[in-house]
Amino acid sequence: MLKKAQEMQKEAKKLQNPAAPDTKKKLAEMLSQAKEQEARQEQEEKREKEKLQASLKKQLEAPGPVVLPDWTPATPEFKAAGTPARKIVDDEVKIVQTGTSSLTPEKIADSWQATAGEANNLNQSLNKINVNGKITRILFLSTRTDPRQEVELEASREPDSKITQVEISSPLPKPNIDSE
Repeated sequence: MLKKAQEMQKEAKKLQNPAAPDTKKKLAEMLSQAKEQEARQEQEEKREKEKLQASLKKQLEAPGPVVLPDWTPATPEFKAAGTPARKIVDDEVKIVQTGTSSLTPEKIADSWQATAGEANNLNQSLNKINVNGKITRILFLSTRTDPRQEVELEASREPDSKITQVEISSPLPKPNIDSE
């Protein structure tokens, strides 16, 4: 009976010892598998990003008109700085028109909201931002029908300025990455 108790104590010590050779081996194996999985995942993310960049570049360089949607509200007293251009912004291609206006950001945003309200078929969302005296209004308008179109107005004015910087943009449809 004493011998049996001693054997049971030895078995219990083996189970309690975390540094047992089998445990170390299993831990090393699991760590190795985790590293391999992380490396595979990083490679996959890199390939996806490369595909996305290639498809965005292709969309950026595609021929065709560079115009904002025809329902885009007119911006009062807007002086365009060139023609609309395609640009990659936040992993999407947008048509962007920049310029200035002598009106305040509030008046420009109010004008756009009034036009959107009259149209009665546009969703709208307005962000009012004031930082250190700089006034910014960002207004998003989007259609309620398919295919969904979106236009964004960003109007900003520095504290001592009489000119408002205006950017109007509209994202192009997302490219189909898998087809390439």
